[in-house]
Amino acid sequence: MAIPERYNTGYNVGVGGAVVRDGRLLFVRRASRRGHGNWQVPGGFVEPDETIEDAVVREVAEEAGVEAEVEGVLGVRSRYDEDSGNSLYVVLLLRGLTEEPTPDGREVDRAVYLSLDEIRQLDPLPQTNWEVAQSALAPVPRLLVPKRASNQRGQIFNLFIG
Repeated sequence: MAIPERYNTGYNVGVGGAVVRDGRLLFVRRASRRGHGNWQVPGGFVEPDETIEDAVVREVAEEAGVEAEVEGVLGVRSRYDEDSGNSLYVVLLLRGLTEEPTPDGREVDRAVYLSLDEIRQLDPLPQTNWEVAQSALAPVPRLLVPKRASNQRGQIFNLFIG
């Protein structure tokens, strides 16, 4: 049975990649019109044909030139407003696999690994990204971790669970 058309409209799913390397968190500065000048973790929208894990790895590579692997879900933001509808934003903790980030020059104009003290000094720094930074750089981040699971038809997927 197909999903009714009224579903999958009026909302979007986004991802943020909290990439930690050597006790520092990857931050980018937005160069594009939306969010211009904001410092935040790299991320973007999930495409219809990808999982959140694939989307966050892709977005981090596209925006900051960093290869990374997912460790778990760090947080979820749920928002609704009349102008943009429902919005779900999933923040995943990733382990950085490559050395220095390189901004794409289109969506972001800076990409750097920063300590919590350096992040605190950024301006502007949206509150969501300050909260993400504190959680990602905590001595022991609390995560929902991926566990391979399957449905009744045998399809394999990741279940993020604590």
